[in-house]
Amino acid sequence: MYKTYFKQAIAMLKQNKFISIISITGTALAIMMIMVIIVSQSIKNTDISPEDNRNRTLYIKWQKKERIDKTNFRNSAIVYDTYKDYLSDLKTPELVTAICNEREYSVASSETHPIRLSLNNKYVDAAYWQLMSFNFIDGKPFTKEDFDSELKKAVITENTARQLFRNTENVVGKTIQVNFKPFVVSGIIKDVSPVFEYAYADIYMPFTTVKNYQYNGYTILLLAKNRNDYQAIDEEIRLAERRYNATDSEWTLSLSGPYDHKAQQMNKRGDIPDIKKNNRRMAFIIIVLFLIPAINLSGFSISRIKKRTEEIGIRKSFGAKKQAILVQVLYENLITTLIGGIIGLALSYYAVMQLKKWLLGIDIGSSIPLETLVSPNIFAGVFIACLILNLLSAGIPAYKASRMKIVESLNRKSE
Repeated sequence: MYKTYFKQAIAMLKQNKFISIISITGTALAIMMIMVIIVSQSIKNTDISPEDNRNRTLYIKWQKKERIDKTNFRNSAIVYDTYKDYLSDLKTPELVTAICNEREYSVASSETHPIRLSLNNKYVDAAYWQLMSFNFIDGKPFTKEDFDSELKKAVITENTARQLFRNTENVVGKTIQVNFKPFVVSGIIKDVSPVFEYAYADIYMPFTTVKNYQYNGYTILLLAKNRNDYQAIDEEIRLAERRYNATDSEWTLSLSGPYDHKAQQMNKRGDIPDIKKNNRRMAFIIIVLFLIPAINLSGFSISRIKKRTEEIGIRKSFGAKKQAILVQVLYENLITTLIGGIIGLALSYYAVMQLKKWLLGIDIGSSIPLETLVSPNIFAGVFIACLILNLLSAGIPAYKASRMKIVESLNRKSE
């Protein structure tokens, strides 16, 4: 039965080429706009290597210190003393790691390549390598002993190795100059896309090698054993605040967070993310993106059904049930919607690539890993979007057609 419906749907597309092109184009543009949102959100939030623990990671970016008498307050990134004394020894998380908010770029060179390169750097601790799942092609990360001893060791990307040494072989153990200081290369990893905010860099170094690292700001990442531990972690952090406040007679400490991966993207300068408001805004945008094209496409659905009223009447006179008519019309329209959906998905990929600076906050020349664009969740999103758009655009016309009286159908002339 459905095979027959499919053949009839294709025949209808060929018979009314102009209407078919308009319907498919309208569907494609609608799906494109919806999928741009879904794809960009998937890139930002899906668990993908090296950030394959996003769904279990909590973030603390900001702290607020306020005088007891409320006369003054200070908002800042997490300072080293707060991390060291109150956050580094948390018991509930599987691990706690800190990323130093030091300047973004370093100048590096080597004996092989004396010309200085501007590299995107990250200053991290030893636990960082347990949170991220980098692909090492040679060597290994610096250890906790290296970190505690303030040894100048560095992990570099494959591309950085090629720029500094012309190749990636026999590079581990060699020395590079980073901001005019010698660092020994301890490992080389596969290049990381800038879509991974906390994993991306060209060179990774212990933050204990930064001058006066005790006075810098930090972002704290906590890996939960599972999402059920979130409440317990939050309670332990509130306990850490109370421990600080019990020992300081001048200031009170408030930590912004912890927030999960989605919420931390809205945590700007310590503001409390309004997750419900953001969800309502996203829901409103998606509803509008569904309704406007659905209303326009419903006109084409009505036009098609009007041309088939006599056919529907004949089918009903031979015993076809209302449900069978309804299913047939929806199924045939779904074929058109799916064709438009596939085209719309392809257009959404193109739009994301062209608008990556606006949507993802990365440079136009930056790469986006294929696995972030092609995933079961994205394909499921396309299919669900097509189903909804199909029901909205063809549901009412199909329902009216299924309830049309036989005599009325047979007497109505095709328009």
